[in-house]
Amino acid sequence: VVVDHADGIAFASRFATACRLPPAASDDAVLAALQPFAGPSSALVATGDPWVRFVMRRRAELDAAFGRVLHPANAALDICLDKQRFADWCDAQRLPAPRAWLAGVQARPADLRMPLLVRPARTLHGLAHHGLPKAQEVADEPALTALLARFAAAGMPALVSESLLAQSPVQYSVPFARRRGTTLSFVARKLRPAPARCSVGTCVELWPQPQVEAVARAAVEALDYEGVGEVEILHAQASDRLALIEINARPWLQYALAPASGHDFLGLLLDRPPAARAPRKSGRRWIDLESDLFGALSSSVGAVRHGELGALAYLRSLLGVNVFARFDWRDPAPAWHRPRAAAGTRR
Repeated sequence: VVVDHADGIAFASRFATACRLPPAASDDAVLAALQPFAGPSSALVATGDPWVRFVMRRRAELDAAFGRVLHPANAALDICLDKQRFADWCDAQRLPAPRAWLAGVQARPADLRMPLLVRPARTLHGLAHHGLPKAQEVADEPALTALLARFAAAGMPALVSESLLAQSPVQYSVPFARRRGTTLSFVARKLRPAPARCSVGTCVELWPQPQVEAVARAAVEALDYEGVGEVEILHAQASDRLALIEINARPWLQYALAPASGHDFLGLLLDRPPAARAPRKSGRRWIDLESDLFGALSSSVGAVRHGELGALAYLRSLLGVNVFARFDWRDPAPAWHRPRAAAGTRR
């Protein structure tokens, strides 16, 4: 059962029952809409941060109504959804993370030098954010001052941290599920866009990295995290340094990589017997094709069009794709159920 305010592509799935809510539905109205689907054999998961915040607000009622809520305790969610708290928590746990400063609230550390990376202190996933960047590098004080002014005008606290983008970084994600101390995880490498874009991955592949996975598992265990999520880690190759960036406390955009590689996250969380075959750790490449084509060929940010990526190398990378963001032969309708009105605005 898919419950949402917007008529998203999941509503077209032949495997899903759609439950549409008014855009301004109150928490009480959402709870009332969920009640017919509740019960001891039902599980609940939020796939966007605004819905995770709803879970936090009404956690007691949801825990009582559903057999299982597939998210960690509110204390862990609070750390994951607030980048400053996450940075402070990493420091307290002695986990590797970039040094950070909450602009306008904390004193600026004397040794926090340019270049710097500026991010919203609270996650913007699913929220109106007045054109603020997900993350942006600044190389001098005037650029920092101007960007902090934009954040202040939008009423969004800015987290400023050391930037590792000049150290030949590789971006990794470690998707995981954890239940009663048992963790199932794998490592994926972001192929596109380049780290300097500070943007959501459009092409990602399985890429075993034991050290990266070990850091992610240490963070998950330190949080005593129960549920599904994804750890983002940056490897600065020039200094051979790993840095925890954030933990997404929900299913992430590339979730299809999990079942495609035999990682039965849902099975672990629902206490189903594990599969007899070991999951794959390589050989799966995921793509959000429309967004990836835009990132490669558009006049504004196209990596191929601007000479940052060779056309032949790009075409070769497409040949290795075997997992798609929106298309599956068993359930093809969602791939064609996308709003097209915005397509004309992308260049």
